[in-house]
Amino acid sequence: MGDFSLLPSLVVFAGVIAALVVGASLLRRRSRRLGRPVPGRLTRSTGDALQGGGAPVRLPVDELVKRASIQLVQMDDALREAVDEVEFTRAEFGEAAAIEFAEALDTARRRASEAFALRQRLDDSVPDTEQQQRDWSKRILSLSDSALALVTAQSRSIQERRRDETSAPDALARTRAAIAAGRARLPEARATLSELADAYASTAIAPVAGAADEVEQAFDAAERDVTAAEAALSASTLAPAARQAQQAEAAVRRAQARLDAVERMRQTLRDARVARETALSAAGVQRTEAAHLRDSVEDPAAAERITAASAALEAAVDTARARTAADPVADVDALAAAAGRLDDTLAIARTAQQRLDSARSALVGAIAIAESHIRTADDAIAAGRGRVGPDARTRLAAARHELDLARQEADPVAALDGARRAATRATDADALARYDTLGLGR
Repeated sequence: MGDFSLLPSLVVFAGVIAALVVGASLLRRRSRRLGRPVPGRLTRSTGDALQGGGAPVRLPVDELVKRASIQLVQMDDALREAVDEVEFTRAEFGEAAAIEFAEALDTARRRASEAFALRQRLDDSVPDTEQQQRDWSKRILSLSDSALALVTAQSRSIQERRRDETSAPDALARTRAAIAAGRARLPEARATLSELADAYASTAIAPVAGAADEVEQAFDAAERDVTAAEAALSASTLAPAARQAQQAEAAVRRAQARLDAVERMRQTLRDARVARETALSAAGVQRTEAAHLRDSVEDPAAAERITAASAALEAAVDTARARTAADPVADVDALAAAAGRLDDTLAIARTAQQRLDSARSALVGAIAIAESHIRTADDAIAAGRGRVGPDARTRLAAARHELDLARQEADPVAALDGARRAATRATDADALARYDTLGLGR
């Protein structure tokens, strides 16, 4: 009896152990179903990695900044694709269907703008503490993730609707029609490029150099995808053709964007010619005023600065007039830079009202120059897409921000400075984009 007297206790103890084992197993399964973090995975909301047991690992700040830069590029490319997708949605399904997508895209752009502003702070010449770099990089990751999520959700929704409402043969037929329409534009584009090459220096038309060949190659690639998809569907109506159809549509969009860039370049250069003549006339007026003010100032050092700046503007005028191959954009830039330096030196001799009037007069032209450079940089980034890194994109975002502030600025002098900064940053963005596209930055 003594041995058997322990049996009830042993049974109870074994039951408790079994219940604990079953409970732990159920908790583990529930944790997996709830999507708890997997060991070793990066949590972008914090920018830290998770190891076994869910404990966060503090990433080195350089790695965190690098991940934020990569995510910025992915987000920016996704937003650029989303712009095209909104237009296609509007064309396919009507304005009402595109409203929600467009609103989501606007929200994503605002988050992208904040992310690029933070990236600019990481990139500027002001030293940042390690904690600032860490906090800003984490914020960039969070903003980029949320922007990506917004446009991705809308893109998926449109793709589902497209699958429901549009058959593959219809999509391929539309793409083939778009290829034909695009090819019909090619002769005019080639004629435009030839006309521009005859009328302007190679540096002036560099942003669209080779565009016609790029367009033709894109249409050839699209046509190959369409032909392959049509062949697959003719063999079997269940053949997977969606991927080839999407590739063809993407190639057509790229080609259409390059054709549009060629058309815009013609107008850009025409506008630059007008701006060049205006700048040359303004330079004459400004030099006359400089000569008068130079004679009226009492400070010899100030007079010397005015003389030097006036001579630099005169040299820019001489260069523009002597140029054999026209590059009005370069002329306008050189004249604007020289005029800006002279304007700064004349500030000491102007009354406050004179400075305001002068700034208002120069502001319209400065804003037009900034807008032109922003369009050129945007085209360069769009052409390079994934090959263009975060530096060019960040500078373009900074240029747009500076231009927006300049437009809102009540003080015309401050607005003029802002517009000039916007033009400079857009020029930097364009140069960096072309550098990355050529693969020199890798």
